[in-house]
Amino acid sequence: MTETRRSFGFPLSIAVKTDVGQVRSNNEDSHGHAWLDDGSLFVIVADGMGGHEAGEVASGLAVRVLEDAVARDADADPRSRLYHGFLEVNEAIMDEGRRSGTRGMGTTGVSGILRGNQVHVGLIGDSRLYHVRRGQMVWRTLDHTRVQTLIDRGEITEEAGRTHPEAGMLTRALGHSRMADGNALVPDVLAEPLVLSENDVLVFCSDGLHDLADDWEIAKLVSGRTADEAAEILVNLANERGGHDNITVAVIVAGDKSDPFDPDYVPPAPEPAPVETERGDAATTLEGPVDDLATATAAPRPSRPPPGLPAPRSGPGIEPWMVVVGVGVLFVFMGGMVFLGVVLGLLLMST
Repeated sequence: MTETRRSFGFPLSIAVKTDVGQVRSNNEDSHGHAWLDDGSLFVIVADGMGGHEAGEVASGLAVRVLEDAVARDADADPRSRLYHGFLEVNEAIMDEGRRSGTRGMGTTGVSGILRGNQVHVGLIGDSRLYHVRRGQMVWRTLDHTRVQTLIDRGEITEEAGRTHPEAGMLTRALGHSRMADGNALVPDVLAEPLVLSENDVLVFCSDGLHDLADDWEIAKLVSGRTADEAAEILVNLANERGGHDNITVAVIVAGDKSDPFDPDYVPPAPEPAPVETERGDAATTLEGPVDDLATATAAPRPSRPPPGLPAPRSGPGIEPWMVVVGVGVLFVFMGGMVFLGVVLGLLLMST
C-alpha cells in the first residue's frame, strides 16, 4: 500500500514491503514511518539479531523508541534528533536485555527524516539507504562491517567482499555499549542532508536485499516505477535468489513515478559528508555473544570519491623555502669550485 503526501512542490510517495524470506522461520526485521507534526516524514528499517525472538524485540524497540525521540521536539535540528534518538534506542535495548536476561540482543538501523526536498540520514550497522536518480545510483551508505573496513583500506575489492569469509561481521550495532574497536558506540549521522529532485527514489533496506543484489541492479529496477511497484519487485528479486534472510524494503518516490533508466545520465558527485565519528576496525565481539554479530559496520559516506580530487601526496612534499635554500647552496658550491680552480692554476704557473 502506498501513502502519498505533497512536499516541496511534488508528491512524496512511500511503500513498505517485508518478507520472512525462504529460509528463516520468523521475521526479525522491523520498519516504521510516520508523518510528523512539522510535516516531515520519518522512516526507519531495522534488522534485529540475537535469536530466540530477541532480534524481533530489539528491532521493534528501535522503531518505537526512535520514532518517539524524533517526534518529541520538532523544532530541534533533525541531525541532533537522529543522533540522540539512536543513543536512546541503544540504552532501551540494553535495558531490555538486562531485564529479560537476553545476552547479545541487538539490531542494525537506518533512518531518515525528509523535510521538504532534504533528507537527513542516520544509521548503525549494515542496513542501507540508496539514493537513485534516472536509474543510476547517486549515493548510498557504507556498511559498519569488517569487510567494509578491509575495502576502505584497499585490502580487498567490493566484489571480493561479497564472498569474503568475514562477510556479515558487524563492527557496530544497537544494543551494545561499545563498538568493535572498544570505543563507546556512536551513530553515524550525515553532516549535510541529501537533496531530492523530482522523480528521485530513496530505498531503505535490510541486508536481506543488498546481499543478493548489486547496487546498479537495485537502481535500475526501481526506475520508471511507482513506490509500490519498486518495493514489490525488490522483495521478489531477493526471494527468487534464495531469500536466505528476512527482506525489508521502504521505497520513497519524489513524485508519482520515478524517472525511467537513462544510460547516458552521469550522476553528480556525492553530496554529503558524514560527521566525524570513529570507525571500528577490529572485528571483535562487542558485548556478549551474538548469533550473527561479530559485529556491524555502515558509515554514511560516498560510495566513490568525487572526481577531480588531487591524489594525496605520499611524502611531506617540497615547500618553496626548500627550493630557495637549495639554489643558494648550489651557487655557493659552484663559486667555491671556481675559486679553487683559480688558486690551483696560479700555483701551477708559479711552479
